[in-house]
Amino acid sequence: MDKLHQLLSSRGHRITKARERVFNALNTAEKPLSTTDIIALCPTADRVSVYRTIELFSHLGIIKLIPVGWKQQYELTSLFKSHHHHMFCTKCKKLIDIHSDDFENFVAKLASTYQFTPLDHTFEMRGLCQKCQKQ
Repeated sequence: MDKLHQLLSSRGHRITKARERVFNALNTAEKPLSTTDIIALCPTADRVSVYRTIELFSHLGIIKLIPVGWKQQYELTSLFKSHHHHMFCTKCKKLIDIHSDDFENFVAKLASTYQFTPLDHTFEMRGLCQKCQKQ
């Protein structure tokens, strides 16, 4: 939470109860959350405050948008949680986290080959999960 307070104050923003609640909901979540999920996890924060917090957190790089089919979900960026990518099952809509040193090494090698300095990168694989493949 200290890191959040520092980031917000360094950018001229206050820490409010709603911002703390939204951050805690995302920080304790084991998967990306939809806006509806975040609102449900922050019952004492009004909807407008939650929407404004999501917008502010997105703008400040605290959270990132994860496209899930035609919907969107949010999770904390690598400033707060370990860096990872996703696989998305187009049938059951399951989102699977990918933690791979091999992939990160490939990205670094690719950037080096092209003399490119990446500031960020995103990778999402779409397809069928093991359960949906068997159906």
